[in-house]
Amino acid sequence: MDIRMICMDLDGTALQKDKKSFSPRLNAALEKAHARGIAIVPVTGRQFGLLPPAVQGHPKWEDLVVLCNGAQVRKLATGELLHRLDIPRHALEQILELSRDFDLPVEFSVDSKLHLTQRSLELQRPDPTLSFHVNTILPMCGQIVDSLEPVCAMTVEKINLLCIPDAHRDEINRRLNAMEISAVYASRNSMEITNRQANKGNALHQLCRLLDIPMECVMALGDSGNDETMLRQAGLGIAMGNAPDFIKLAADAVTETNEHDGAAIAIEQYALDQ
Repeated sequence: MDIRMICMDLDGTALQKDKKSFSPRLNAALEKAHARGIAIVPVTGRQFGLLPPAVQGHPKWEDLVVLCNGAQVRKLATGELLHRLDIPRHALEQILELSRDFDLPVEFSVDSKLHLTQRSLELQRPDPTLSFHVNTILPMCGQIVDSLEPVCAMTVEKINLLCIPDAHRDEINRRLNAMEISAVYASRNSMEITNRQANKGNALHQLCRLLDIPMECVMALGDSGNDETMLRQAGLGIAMGNAPDFIKLAADAVTETNEHDGAAIAIEQYALDQ
């Protein structure tokens, strides 16, 4: 297959368990792909200021990066903004009302700063699935505010809606589906919310236009709900072995888990013909 671009999710896909680094095997595979002229683009739900050391460390292949699940495309080396889709104010106010109705922690991201109330922070602390977020991400970029209402007047790139209980999942999903937003589950009980047009599949089309690469020559790797659109739309969609079943069904093939070099194995097999 003629692979000219590799679009890879980070957390749960390219990153190791530490959520900071790539394995030596993946680094080697990416460098070989780059040497063959294949474009390499991280496509992540993270904001620019929250990119991990593996990506911030100016790898040889750096060029573009997709952020906030497709809401932004930037130059990786400089942060230059090439494309953005922010959340409209009326949607911010609707989500804030929803969070109050169900007493859910919510975070509004503005220029990589996560604005949240003290109540939101306390609601997150007991959830073991949020330990990395609470103990690493929020100390680095969290900003405690008395109220999120003034933040609704700012340019919000992404929202985290967290700790969604199973008992209210259907009602919360119904209300979100009626809003002018895109909402995807990044984990079992946490959602990432962006502009309605912002998703990883649409971002792939934007990348193909910028780099003049046909979509059928794109290989995408992912593991969770926010990766589904790009796995379905890429010429070759590869799900990680640690992905839930519905993501594996959306992909063309399944590789090993992220902790067992699944991304490297897929790149070697499909892009490097090893």
